[in-house]
Amino acid sequence: MTILQKLFLLSSLSFFSFPIVQGQTKVPFGVVKAEEGYAMVRVPKDNYRKIIDKIRMRRGDVFVYVKPAPGETEWIWIKYPEKSETEKPFVRYDTLNKEGMVNKDRIAFVDQLPQFTPSKSKNGKSLIFTDNTNPKIPTNQRTKVIIDIYPSNAGYRKQEKDASGKILTIDKIKPWGISNELPENMTEIKSIRVQQPERGSVFVREAIKNMFQPTMDFNNIGVTSIDNDHIFLYMINGSGENRYTTLWTIKEGKVINQIIFKNPE
Repeated sequence: MTILQKLFLLSSLSFFSFPIVQGQTKVPFGVVKAEEGYAMVRVPKDNYRKIIDKIRMRRGDVFVYVKPAPGETEWIWIKYPEKSETEKPFVRYDTLNKEGMVNKDRIAFVDQLPQFTPSKSKNGKSLIFTDNTNPKIPTNQRTKVIIDIYPSNAGYRKQEKDASGKILTIDKIKPWGISNELPENMTEIKSIRVQQPERGSVFVREAIKNMFQPTMDFNNIGVTSIDNDHIFLYMINGSGENRYTTLWTIKEGKVINQIIFKNPE
């Protein structure tokens, strides 16, 4: 079992006993919601009470919840990706190599933020999430996130396999939701679109590349936000040993990063 798999299992178990959680939490993602615009992550060494560093996380930054911080009531233990010093338009993270404590009053769990209303297109191939939280906004001006899911053409793409036959890459990119074989009637995310008044975009290709067997079950997908500038899309995709969980951060109408990891059932 990989470190990320253990992390997810630990996170899932911890949610049901963590006192600030209201109801069941489907995914272990949290976000900094502090009105001041930031939260400090305390990074200990050896003895967790000995603080050697403080890292500023900005409003809208996401992380994975691990457990309550040992011996603390107001702090939780988190893991989060290390950001490059050079800012990039989009980054996919499949490794969480930073950790520390953050005050629980400055964060929120992503799937417990105000939810967009889900629906499906007439052809059943698109999932539509509409922000109906403010009924005063005219329907045609409300923010939408649209996920288009279609049959995959991965069978025609270049594959790289290891000695056991496991598919390592498709078109040089790690695949998600599959292992040794391409399932019959396999689907994939073809596009994700953001519609907002005076802004909006189509996700860059790197943000949806090789996302196979995406869910069509609204119990395993959601779109939430802390404000118009910070929207979060999470999905639990695949099944069995190939299940994976992912979250995209949409800032000011554009996708800026993605956290993704495998968590078998």
